[in-house]
Amino acid sequence: PKTQGVFGAYFDCDLERNPNWRGNSLNFMFSIKTSGSSLGLDVFRTTGFNNNYQYFNYATKTLPNGLGAGGQLKHFGLWIDSNFTCGSSNSAATFGSEQLSSQRDFVIDVIEAWLVRPTDRLDDDGPGGAKKQSVLDANPEAAALLELANRKMYSKTLPDPTFDCDNLYFKQEL
Repeated sequence: PKTQGVFGAYFDCDLERNPNWRGNSLNFMFSIKTSGSSLGLDVFRTTGFNNNYQYFNYATKTLPNGLGAGGQLKHFGLWIDSNFTCGSSNSAATFGSEQLSSQRDFVIDVIEAWLVRPTDRLDDDGPGGAKKQSVLDANPEAAALLELANRKMYSKTLPDPTFDCDNLYFKQEL
């Protein structure tokens, strides 16, 4: 069902594929509501009821595949399926939240994802202190096959992001 609304979640920990709950008490969910010309923001912070802060899993047959915040398996505070086409929202004791969407199940129109702090993954060095490589750099045979198949390799044209410590944001110079 097509519904109107702007809502989401903030995850303080990096997303990693894992069939278990992750995250910490800095996570929260939010909804932005409009009423006439006024705008309202509801923020739902952790309650301490449980540690079901964030869930991210895919390619499994017995567990939910997608991205979830709060609640419990199959009854998430916010759920986005692994195809990023639809989702659902329920009240969640994790965040003391109400249902974020006007209807339980919804179709996704737009998704935004923001990195608001340096990720641990970007700072990690490989074995022996060597900098990590991109997938294409680490697998030259795969890159050659993609090139032979005339497939665009998007990451090849992007420079590495740099972190500006003075302004606390990532710059992507193109």
